[in-house]
Amino acid sequence: MPLSLRYLIASCVILLLAACNSSAPQTPEPVADDHSVHGHAHSHNHEEAGPNGGHLVELGDEEYHIEWTHDDATGLVTLYVLDSTAKELVPITSESLTITAKVQDAIEYKLAAVEPSGNPPASAQFALKSPELLVSLQLAGQGTDVSVAVTVDGKDYKGEFEHHEHGHHH
Repeated sequence: MPLSLRYLIASCVILLLAACNSSAPQTPEPVADDHSVHGHAHSHNHEEAGPNGGHLVELGDEEYHIEWTHDDATGLVTLYVLDSTAKELVPITSESLTITAKVQDAIEYKLAAVEPSGNPPASAQFALKSPELLVSLQLAGQGTDVSVAVTVDGKDYKGEFEHHEHGHHH
């Protein structure tokens, strides 16, 4: 990664952390009932947040979902593979999941399976400590294209991350 891009990403991380940790009181944002915040209406019956309080990404025609959570302080990004209702974990036999972030050049991030078990080993949770990935995810849809590749039961899926407001609680 070019040195100037590293400085840009580091600067963005510092600014985001400063904004997240601001001691100024924050006023709650109104809840949009037309789902215009993320660009499309939903006709399904699951929550907008996953069971771990994270953001949801659709896979296929809502066959599965990815929930992603993050820790601003450490840069830890965690993905959970969920069922069609976005409520139950779905263990898969992959050693890692790949998130691709593209501004000009594509950068791939490999998130390792967390505590895989069984034979063959499977996990529904994948994680990577990467402040750069966290910045890319927070900039998704704002000049940064971010997607995840997942294989479930032999079928390949690609999910697109969308921009989310950062004024929420984790």
